[in-house]
Amino acid sequence: MDKKILEYIQSMQLLSLAMRDDEEVYIANVFYAFDEKNLALIFSSDEKSRHIKLAFLNPKLALSIAKEDKIAFLKGIQAKALFKEASKEQSEIYYKKFPFAKLHNAKIYALELTWAKFTDNTLMIGSKLEFQR
Repeated sequence: MDKKILEYIQSMQLLSLAMRDDEEVYIANVFYAFDEKNLALIFSSDEKSRHIKLAFLNPKLALSIAKEDKIAFLKGIQAKALFKEASKEQSEIYYKKFPFAKLHNAKIYALELTWAKFTDNTLMIGSKLEFQR
């Protein structure tokens, strides 16, 4: 994965997650930690939440990470990922970044990146970078 994509993912902490079943689509925002070794975004959520139920039905998800309201300064990631339960190592990564999360009765999940497109309108040339697993 390109260094610019990695740096951007590491600099952020909130993503929008989109999932679907045969009849509906749903979106949720979650805070994440990044597992660079496995190229996975780690987050916590209640296992009874709608987005987790839908993710178990269809683990191929889409996500977006972006922050800016002026088009000339826009940086963001559009990505596809595979939803999984987090490993013990990944849970530790998440709790290191968000120690207060241990107080909540939530499970830890992972989004293994399969494809990503990074847009950086602040770059003069090559404002789009792609990653494919």
